[in-house]
Amino acid sequence: MDNYFELVKSISPDRIALIEDGTVYTYGKLVALAEKMSVEITSKRAVYIIQEKSVLNQLILFLACNATGIIPVIVPSDIKVLPDIDIKNVPKNVCMAVMTSGTTGMPKILYRTYKSWADFFPVQNKIFGIDEKSILFVQGSLAFTGNMNLYMAQFYAGGVVVAENKFNPKRWAYIIEKENINTIYLIPSKLKLLPNIIKKPYYNIKSVLTGSQSLGGEDAKKLKKIFPNADIILYYGSSELSYITYVKDKDMCSKKNLIGKPFPEVEVFIHDGRIYAKSNFHAEGIKCPYALPDNGHMDSEGNLYFDGRSDDTVNIHGRKVSLTRIENELEKFEEIHEAVVIFTEEDGKGILVAFVDVCQSFKDKNNILHQLRKSVAHYEMPSKIIVLDKMFYNESGKKDKKKICELYKTSSLFQ
Repeated sequence: MDNYFELVKSISPDRIALIEDGTVYTYGKLVALAEKMSVEITSKRAVYIIQEKSVLNQLILFLACNATGIIPVIVPSDIKVLPDIDIKNVPKNVCMAVMTSGTTGMPKILYRTYKSWADFFPVQNKIFGIDEKSILFVQGSLAFTGNMNLYMAQFYAGGVVVAENKFNPKRWAYIIEKENINTIYLIPSKLKLLPNIIKKPYYNIKSVLTGSQSLGGEDAKKLKKIFPNADIILYYGSSELSYITYVKDKDMCSKKNLIGKPFPEVEVFIHDGRIYAKSNFHAEGIKCPYALPDNGHMDSEGNLYFDGRSDDTVNIHGRKVSLTRIENELEKFEEIHEAVVIFTEEDGKGILVAFVDVCQSFKDKNNILHQLRKSVAHYEMPSKIIVLDKMFYNESGKKDKKKICELYKTSSLFQ
């Protein structure tokens, strides 16, 4: 097997594969739709850029490309400038490409063989509790590599994916009950909304998977109240290397930057404060050990802690300051749902500005600043806190720091 069209075609055609916004598609239906679409795209270029809003359209085009030997890459539907692809540099034997989120510099295209994901599916599926009986709830675009990977891992197992396109937590809660969901995958910012909506325990949820952001012990406890039989699993990974480390709720602690121990067949070490990883399951052209764009440290038991992205560390008065650490400290306050800290210049000097998405109990930002002084140094203190009506996210569901920075510099609302 060399691609994901062949994978989907190998599953019994009568099995349910996807339920998108309430509409049911069997494995056979996905194959038929992909074969029909493949006729329309055979004359397209060797790398086909997919820019669609609906998950179904993204998926069918992706499978259609695989059916015809064209390399698909799904990109966010809202980006204005499409990636520049040099056909001469496309590696041989790859079946797909992904676009990185571009949190550190410009987004880039990474190419993958079928085996670089599929050969690791048995390992990750065992840890994540995914099998042929899994009914996996996922929300959001397949341009987000985490979503794409888990779709294909679920299809590998012969399970069902229940997908919602829109950001509507109340509907998610309804669908989780209606479709007898037993596995959930949402990034932390979305996952943390569920305890505020779901008021009774759902005992059939066996796994709650999350990644890309921090999740601490207190967050896990809230999730265990509504999903008492579930393993809450936070993973750390990258588009270049796939999964790197993971931690389950029983091992989570008050430190939200704990991201666990390495997956089987993955090696992790720290050099000069930078996270390095070695894995056989990586994108083409990646040489291991690979230096991730993230800082971290390990404790004596081999647990990895995320200390922020390399470009998330700024220099203030000759001292290195981690913006991620300040965000984590702010998010410890019960009144604050999420926080973003940026470094900017005003009146010729560098300052920190915090943006917070708050709960209804939030009253006084001056009190937050007063309490924050107890946990961060004076040079780490934000000059001001700006309360947002809602947090800004990119299509992957991650906090959109770039947009917040741009708005702060250009909008009078934030001054």
